[in-house]
Amino acid sequence: MAFSGEPSEEHITLLQSVLQLGREEAVSRLKANNNNVEDAMNDYLDDPKGTKYKWDESPFNTDREGGTNEAGISFNIQGPDELPSVSHVNSVAPTRPPSRTNNRSPLGPVNATQEDADLARAIAESAAESGITPQEAGVIDHETSSKYFGPANRPEYDSELWAMVPTKAAAETDPADPPASNRKRDIDAPAFLRQTKNYRMGALLSIYSKIPLARNFLLRCGGPAPTYGHNTEWWKGKPILRKDILAKMARGEDVLGEDARPDFVDELHRLVAFLDISDRSYASVDNLADTKAIDPDPGSWRSDAEDGLFRALRDIGLTTPNSGVEHMMTTGEITRVVPPPTDQSETDEQNEEEEINSPFFFLDIEIDDDSYNWVNTIYDALDHLLWSDALSLGQSERAFPHDATMAVLLKPAEVLTLRIGGSGLVKPCEIPAVFYADRYMSSRKDLAIRFQAQIHEIKRALKNLDEVEQEKVNCTGELCHFSLQGLNYRHDVRECCTEMAAQAKRLLDRQKKNAQWNHFDDQWEKGTPYTMDDLRLIHTWSGPLNLTDSENTDLEKWEHIKRVCTDKIDKIAYMLQECTRKREELHEYLDVIRKRLTCQEHEADDDRFVFRSHRDAYRPEYWNPSMKYLLRGVAPTSEVAYVCVRDVDDSTELKENSRVRDQWWKIGYVKSDASPIKSEKMTLDDVLNAAGTDSRNPILVYASETALNQEKFPLSDALRMFVKADNRSFQQELAQETSVHENKSGQDVQMLDQPATRITAAALAQISPETRGKRKHSIGSSVATNGSIRSDLADIELTFDDPQTLPNEVPKPVHQDSDPQSCAISSVVEPVDKFQTHEHEALRHVEKGGGKYSEDHSQDGGRDSGDNTASIHKMPEMSERKGGVNPFLARPGNSAQPSIDTMDLDTEHGVKDS
Repeated sequence: MAFSGEPSEEHITLLQSVLQLGREEAVSRLKANNNNVEDAMNDYLDDPKGTKYKWDESPFNTDREGGTNEAGISFNIQGPDELPSVSHVNSVAPTRPPSRTNNRSPLGPVNATQEDADLARAIAESAAESGITPQEAGVIDHETSSKYFGPANRPEYDSELWAMVPTKAAAETDPADPPASNRKRDIDAPAFLRQTKNYRMGALLSIYSKIPLARNFLLRCGGPAPTYGHNTEWWKGKPILRKDILAKMARGEDVLGEDARPDFVDELHRLVAFLDISDRSYASVDNLADTKAIDPDPGSWRSDAEDGLFRALRDIGLTTPNSGVEHMMTTGEITRVVPPPTDQSETDEQNEEEEINSPFFFLDIEIDDDSYNWVNTIYDALDHLLWSDALSLGQSERAFPHDATMAVLLKPAEVLTLRIGGSGLVKPCEIPAVFYADRYMSSRKDLAIRFQAQIHEIKRALKNLDEVEQEKVNCTGELCHFSLQGLNYRHDVRECCTEMAAQAKRLLDRQKKNAQWNHFDDQWEKGTPYTMDDLRLIHTWSGPLNLTDSENTDLEKWEHIKRVCTDKIDKIAYMLQECTRKREELHEYLDVIRKRLTCQEHEADDDRFVFRSHRDAYRPEYWNPSMKYLLRGVAPTSEVAYVCVRDVDDSTELKENSRVRDQWWKIGYVKSDASPIKSEKMTLDDVLNAAGTDSRNPILVYASETALNQEKFPLSDALRMFVKADNRSFQQELAQETSVHENKSGQDVQMLDQPATRITAAALAQISPETRGKRKHSIGSSVATNGSIRSDLADIELTFDDPQTLPNEVPKPVHQDSDPQSCAISSVVEPVDKFQTHEHEALRHVEKGGGKYSEDHSQDGGRDSGDNTASIHKMPEMSERKGGVNPFLARPGNSAQPSIDTMDLDTEHGVKDS
């Protein structure tokens, strides 16, 4: 409210006389309304009984019950409390009378608020004297009470109570991983790599791992590491850091920047080895995506992840001797369709040379808005990319063929990776199971130029046909229905003629009805009454027509307009039919040219494409290409991929007669599904259909027979040891899951009274800590568990290769002590810096013991921890070495020394005699 000084006496008097108010109330109302009499009167009329401007002294002259103080004194003496009558139900006397403890005044409380405070204080003191815990006031249950939002003014808060509040029912968090039993890979199913971001590196590496040449290149890319570390949660995406970085963490130093990110080459090798021999069904590729080679500037906008992967592979492969990168890269050349004239300047020739020899790792096929409607097959997409000048009909096209250029392949890679980019596929695309590169080779340049010229002429004819169609269909403005209405915009002449014919018909009907009405009107004016026949004719508008000359002229004009419009519509319909027929013929010719050098002669329809029966039309050079590539994988989305696994049956004596069987698999991780892990067998037809319809931007991987028939490069000992350690961690997860299931079902497993063939968590719980011995330097032991202690289960081999035990020996569990510092580090990442193999030391030790062995370098050695398919002569890994002749080196009943896998040697301190 705004006040502007004292109101005038005239206004006060006026307000008092009109509203019958007291002077004080009138002054208050005027001041409250800026001394405006009219506003003050309106304020009163809105609420005549309001007390906002009145001062009432009566509450100060009453007692606590509201009674009037007639004595005229300014205080009241508190009378005795009126207690409720005691009924027969509550006949027990109270423990104590009402108290007036700590009453500040002998006259009692002066108001109701003080009385309530005194009463609460008395109750609290009485409860304290009786030993009763006082009731806590306020919010005590944060789960059921409403949330309180306010400033953070306490030094510490419970993290469970102080957090971001989700804005919807389901928080945006990734669901938990499936249980370990669901994550176990089937014996014939391929392992795969999943990604949580919107890229497809995991699918690409999963496909490459099933192509021997590509797999070998990935393993040879960069130098091998002596150890690859260990982390029980590596498969989830937890990084494995270098040994020096872990030492810094152990010293309490901060690890930031590049030090907190894994090495690209090491992580690449881990993933390839995992795909080879892991017991898990999947692992995460996110660690590889976070490396400096792919993401040099973390935190900023990430560029093309696949392009970063191929760029890193190319750079590292070129610097690594004998990496085989030349088999993964395609060399292309940009050349002119028509050779330049001899008098061209040297400068132009130098500029031309700069574009020659352009190697690339993968081909990104950008489909723009002008070409996506023409793409029906993968060859169409490549035609528009490599022959863009000939096939592009835009405004910026170069004159074909004199100023046009084209791209040819000088040396295609053994593994071709194609990605559809740009606008992508807008309609189903035909993806061939067998791809031939002859169409784009430099050796077939003459044929390619001929194909370009033919496609260019066909597309030019199709474009001219569209222009003719538009010219015939568009209205020119003559006798235009819309122009007569004052409208001027581009429209179809058929629409215009239809409206004109309809308008002419309406005018004709009106003209005839007017003439008939004039006839009967003249009859009525002459005094001739209407007969029943006349009324019938009037009602049906079928009376005689008596037209004047001008009316006859108008009638003929409207008839002519109607007839002309109808004829024009019929002519346009016939012209459109002819254009459609010519367009279909041109597309037939285009399909014939598209088919050339894309398949074998017997695979194409002779009457439609080959024309062997027509000597003039048959061209054998258009068929039977030789550079054959087989489709090996498709990555339509970041969640699902399709991979082809080749199984070679070497049971026949001659290698040339080995039978090859290809099996397609659908792999991936769809977190929104109830069963997120996808590992299903597929048919080739289903894969081809999904490749052309499931995504606008699929990635296709083709490989030659040379790439598929190359012998696989064996994994190094360090890589096999890394996967073996991860497999053993997975076996522990399976055992823990089994133990939890057994505990819930109430089954008691008595492991101590039975032959030790398997150790579970239930059996470990029955073994006292005093009986747990340390397991060191045993051939059956694994360094995979050293330095990665999580619980008692982490210290034990959970499965055995042989259900039998040595006589008078019982396998004993193992317990290892770890210092707190190492456990703190292992909670983030677990190094297995002791995973280096020392085969020479092991050989010397065996020679001292008088035994010999042959080292096993089998590629699947890392998977023997999770199965029981070993020979019956192999002893349990948990058996202790107890002096004397080592039973692992000299077994009863066998004169020959068995082979020993050095991957199981504990080389932390070397192999010593017991």
